[in-house]
Amino acid sequence: MFYGSIPWQLSQLSHLQLLDLAENNFIGSIPESFLNLSFMRQAPTVQPGIKIILQYATFGYIYSGTMVVIWKGQDYIFRGRDAFVTGIDLSANSLFGVLPLELTNLRGIQLLNMSRNCLSGSIPKDIGSLKFLESLDLSWNKISGPIPSSISNLIFLSSLNLSNNLLSGRIPTGNQLQTLDDPSIYSNNLGLCGSLLNISCKHGSSPTTTSDVGKEYHDELETMWMYYSVIAGTIFGFWIWFGTLFFWKPWRCAFLSCIDAMQQKVMRKMKHIRGIESCPSIE
Repeated sequence: MFYGSIPWQLSQLSHLQLLDLAENNFIGSIPESFLNLSFMRQAPTVQPGIKIILQYATFGYIYSGTMVVIWKGQDYIFRGRDAFVTGIDLSANSLFGVLPLELTNLRGIQLLNMSRNCLSGSIPKDIGSLKFLESLDLSWNKISGPIPSSISNLIFLSSLNLSNNLLSGRIPTGNQLQTLDDPSIYSNNLGLCGSLLNISCKHGSSPTTTSDVGKEYHDELETMWMYYSVIAGTIFGFWIWFGTLFFWKPWRCAFLSCIDAMQQKVMRKMKHIRGIESCPSIE
């Protein structure tokens, strides 16, 4: 098991096609240098894998090994030519910071798994430019804001998991997203709405923005502090009053004398009422 920060030198591996650092103890942010991985920046021309295979054949590479990858939520073994899958798997670490906007430069990537970290910020608006992405997993992070509408442009996407984050707004629809109809891929995002979750969006219009969520949170925080202030003030005033009576003898004696006077007055009133009730009525 590895630990520490992810070495930036890995970005110097120009022919790196799959970076799998999952289930380690890496900390820190995602190195922006990863976005310079030249092999992953090259987009296939026909469908995922075709151009990549031809390129290796041109350079004279012969690949007969195997590759085990967590692909679309399951373990897959890629062999021979099928092993030329491109992707990044940094899942199950302790990475933090935002998802780099330059991530969308990796036009040839097919697999992207950043799940089970502490990543924050929002999903890049141009995520839809990763045309050949087949599997995207950003679950179990602290990613906020709306889901970009461009995600519907991922026509090869067949596995998606955005659950357990802080996402908000309307869930995009259309194209390939219509086939991803499992509500669990968006679960535990309290701000999300849409027909798939059976949650209607406010005013039935645009998604909630990050600023709207922050304003709602600020209002809730103010309300909570108001309640706490009232409770604290009541308790403080109560102890000031009774603390004075307890420690200051003149006030304590005056208070007890007042109580005794009130008690005697009540007793005299009750005796008077009983005396009236005991008198025989005059017919």
